[in-house]
Amino acid sequence: MEAIVLAAGKGTRMRSELPKVLHEVLGKPVLGYVLETLVSSGSRKPYVVIGYKAEDVRAFLKNYDAVPVLQKEQKGTGHAVMMVKAVLKNAQGDVLIWPGDMPLVKLETLKKFMEAHEKHRAHASVLSCQQKDPAGYGRIVREDGKFTAIREELDATSEERQIQEVNTGIYLFDKKALASALHKVGQDNRKGEYYLTDTIEILRREGYCVEAFCLAGAEEGQGINSQKDLAMVTQKINEWEIEKHMDAGVTFIAPEQTFVATGVKIGKGTVIYPWCFIEAGVVIGDACKIGPFAKLRRGTIIDDKTEIGSFVEVNRSRIGKNVCAKHLAYLGDAVIGDGANIGAGTITANFDGKNKHQTKIGKKALIGSNTVFVAPICVPDEVRTGAGAVVTCKTSMKKGDVVVGIPAKPISKKKK
Repeated sequence: MEAIVLAAGKGTRMRSELPKVLHEVLGKPVLGYVLETLVSSGSRKPYVVIGYKAEDVRAFLKNYDAVPVLQKEQKGTGHAVMMVKAVLKNAQGDVLIWPGDMPLVKLETLKKFMEAHEKHRAHASVLSCQQKDPAGYGRIVREDGKFTAIREELDATSEERQIQEVNTGIYLFDKKALASALHKVGQDNRKGEYYLTDTIEILRREGYCVEAFCLAGAEEGQGINSQKDLAMVTQKINEWEIEKHMDAGVTFIAPEQTFVATGVKIGKGTVIYPWCFIEAGVVIGDACKIGPFAKLRRGTIIDDKTEIGSFVEVNRSRIGKNVCAKHLAYLGDAVIGDGANIGAGTITANFDGKNKHQTKIGKKALIGSNTVFVAPICVPDEVRTGAGAVVTCKTSMKKGDVVVGIPAKPISKKKK
């Protein structure tokens, strides 16, 4: 199966200079969700139609195995697909078309849609859903229950606007039928654009089998055309992610006040307190306590039975087992040994203005409040720091030492 993703539009109602498909949902651009679902569906390298700020979208696509296709002028969805028509001459199998601003369609829904298309031997299929408020959507028009057309809202009659079955914008086409229909699409509509939706009526009139399968949930049919839509999609993806973790044995004290990106791993028995933000790629072990008001950034791994508390930010760091960092700390580019205690106000000063450097803190270290570690630095096991210590690479330390001051120095132990 070949795939075309439509990602050329600006998204005027977003009121933003950023291309609509590059707006982020929990740290990932909207287009990324679509491409990752396509990969999981088994489609070939997708063709992504780009237009507005094409170079920005092209740069993002370097993270994916995708082929950008430029649409210099945005003249509608049909015109966008025409840009790929020449490429599709050698296409193998059917052609899936998906708007780049539709990140909520689930993989299982997509698979059911593909199965229905094959079962009915359709030449063109549309994925539809029911919307209580269908305003803004293309309506699925049926006669005696049989799918006949998609009517865009601006061109719909008052009766057609009452229809609640709507087009998600996701299609499956036989490649020859698609090529034939695109030749005949005109601009006879209020926008003067080439509508991909017109291919349905064209194919039906010519005797092809066209179907609309109402398999998507209402939330899956939610596209992104405004900042309000973006917020709604973010809320839904966050809700799905948290539900997945709760099903696996993670406790969320206030799910509606917690933010978890896709691709996070959390062990069973862990408790997440309110107002935490956990970025993609974070791994949290079993029986941990996180938050409230904690931020765990990409590249962070937290081992079992560790506590990350209020107003603690962890970035690109490995935190060992049974570590306690309960208050007001920044741990960036750090490796913290098992059993260490990180006092309130502790900071790893990891950036020198040009490069990031690593801080290593040994097992069972006891770090006093407001300690600053100036990286790069390696702190031996069981070292203790006094409150307000500034520890640098020049601080001489060995296992079990107590270091205090600015700059920190070890204090001598009294002889018994």
